[in-house]
Amino acid sequence: MPAPALLDATPLASAHATRGIGAAVRGLLEGFAALPPDERPTLLVRAGQAVPDGFEAREVRWPRWPVYRLPDPWPVAVGERAARRLAADGAFHAVQPSLVPRGRTVVTCFDLIPAAFRAEYLSGAGRAPEALAYRHFLRRLGQARLVLVPSAETAVDLQSIAGVPPERIRVVPLATPASPPPDGAAPQGPYVLYAGAIEPHKNAPLAVEAIALAEPGIRLVMAGPWSARRAERLRRHAEAVGAAGRIDWLGLVTPERLAALREGARAVLVPSRKEGFGLPVLEALSAGVPVIASDTPALREVGGDCATYLPLGQPTVWAAAISGSALTPDPVARAVRADQGRRRAAAFSWERTARATLDAYREVTG
Repeated sequence: MPAPALLDATPLASAHATRGIGAAVRGLLEGFAALPPDERPTLLVRAGQAVPDGFEAREVRWPRWPVYRLPDPWPVAVGERAARRLAADGAFHAVQPSLVPRGRTVVTCFDLIPAAFRAEYLSGAGRAPEALAYRHFLRRLGQARLVLVPSAETAVDLQSIAGVPPERIRVVPLATPASPPPDGAAPQGPYVLYAGAIEPHKNAPLAVEAIALAEPGIRLVMAGPWSARRAERLRRHAEAVGAAGRIDWLGLVTPERLAALREGARAVLVPSRKEGFGLPVLEALSAGVPVIASDTPALREVGGDCATYLPLGQPTVWAAAISGSALTPDPVARAVRADQGRRRAAAFSWERTARATLDAYREVTG
């Protein structure tokens, strides 16, 4: 028999699949796959969704919701009851804000960034439905039996923003998503890589401003799942600061192409104002690539002494780091730094994440 839990794997069949939640769910399944079958949860999947080998699954018919920027009503109207029914013999493991039922629920809360940056994400008449849905999520966090968070910074946010008492919080770090063999050409000449979304907290304009001031000849390669509206706004900003001619706008690329871009980069830039964990830092360290990151608690938790941390709001400092001798491709120094990064990344394990998650299931159902 599987572990006494139903894990929500439906993000892998939605827009979350190309974002952080999707990467985390895939990694968690990788960790559980390394455990004996009787220690793996049953998976909640959408009708027709592929089920990974070695897992049992229960299907739910989750209709597609095509309306942009209006929260899908199905999870609250139907999904919560369906999740409670399908998980009646164990715990339900919620991993996305839209589907957190009452009852014996374990929630993985990756971050509380919308609440921390309310003006950018939840304010204004046009965002009233999103704000209402997020308040529902915060209430459900307060009702959960246990809340798993990937960093100590997020644990602090959970107490101060959602009012969850510390005895119901467990810090369970994530790990490096599986990276496929690199495939595809990297740009000619030196470049730094920004890989990820361009939501407000990601602070992509800082990378754009820094490359405009960096040493001539160094380019910025940008890749990620972007909305057309945000991408156009960032392009206009690049033109305004004189960086447009120094940026390669790639958008969403295959995992194999992203691995090739990362491998060839002079450094990976992570200029976020705040993160719940910092998967881009860990991915770069695992690939042996230097990291230049914002000096925020969660990113330091991930990178330790193996990344360069810089203050926010100072593009000249970032430009100097991009241009500086610390990133000069001296083969010996780069090899030493790469080895340190890989050892740091290896300290994070999906199997360890899965075992800590299994302990949470047993704590709730035992």
